[in-house]
Amino acid sequence: MIRRILLVTAAVALAACGNSGPKKSGPAVASGKDITITAEEFKARLDEQSPFIRARYTTLERKKEFLDNLVRFEVLAEEARRQKLDQDPEVQLTLRKIMVQKLVQRSFQDGGAGKELPEAELQKYYDEHKDEFNRAKKTRVAAIILPSPAGSPDRAKKVAIARKAIAKVKAEEKKNPMVFQQAVGEFTEDAATKGVSGDLGFKSAEELEKSFGKEVATAAFALKAGETSGVIEGAQGVYVIRVAGVQEELSRSFDQVKAQISQKLSREKRTKEFDDLVKKLREEAKVVIDDKALEAVVVAAAPSGPPGAPGMPGMPGRPGMPPPHQDGAPAPHPAAPPPAK
Repeated sequence: MIRRILLVTAAVALAACGNSGPKKSGPAVASGKDITITAEEFKARLDEQSPFIRARYTTLERKKEFLDNLVRFEVLAEEARRQKLDQDPEVQLTLRKIMVQKLVQRSFQDGGAGKELPEAELQKYYDEHKDEFNRAKKTRVAAIILPSPAGSPDRAKKVAIARKAIAKVKAEEKKNPMVFQQAVGEFTEDAATKGVSGDLGFKSAEELEKSFGKEVATAAFALKAGETSGVIEGAQGVYVIRVAGVQEELSRSFDQVKAQISQKLSREKRTKEFDDLVKKLREEAKVVIDDKALEAVVVAAAPSGPPGAPGMPGMPGRPGMPPPHQDGAPAPHPAAPPPAK
């Protein structure tokens, strides 16, 4: 446990405030052999805490408590360096993880966040993807379909079947929420929709009219979710429909979604730049994979318990997403001291 603390401390010291870092300037609030904590550094570490935590450290005594934590960190880091833990492979690996995360943050997150895309590019995306921001009202319909062209001899028979189906639904719907689906299985004569309990999916009025006629479209948009129609006689058949849900009309102007489009395109651009950089660096490094050696690696069995998400050690993920936590990768500053009791 102590070794792990020293390893973590040494890695942080190397990355943040070791001898290889920038020279410290300004008045020192604490100093000693090989140790200096400036007022600017003290304030920066305190500012990293939440407002609630910071509010505790307004008096001199409380500031000393926080400073004591920083001093403890510094002396541990210095001792780790004296023991040459900065040369430990685990520390070096941790440092490399931090550097990669910093590279991605500096190059693709911090830098990309403030770049504004040309409005013409945003307008082009809006014009080419209008269906994302504008759509007609749609309703989700389930139907009992009884094909029978108007004027055909069996039309009256199909109307009678439809009325029988409606009577069944009305009699049982309060006790049986699945009654309409059951009625579809019993009465519908359309094989294509029978297997999905008559579900036609979300359709606009135009789509319903094109497939089933104006009478069905008009009835569907007159019903509320959960309501069942009466007998609907169309040009090509007799129908009974039930509305399962309604998707309201969506109409958003370019000005309303401009910021949303900008964020989306910026994320995509940063991701592409990141992928291009990785590809270029891999090509320059002339990486060769030894399949035989890779296959010979023995992978330890997974521990018992709930499965966890697989990770990629040392990899920060793509830009736009926070870097994943790495085992052994410390936070860039010491934790705040515990509140005084």
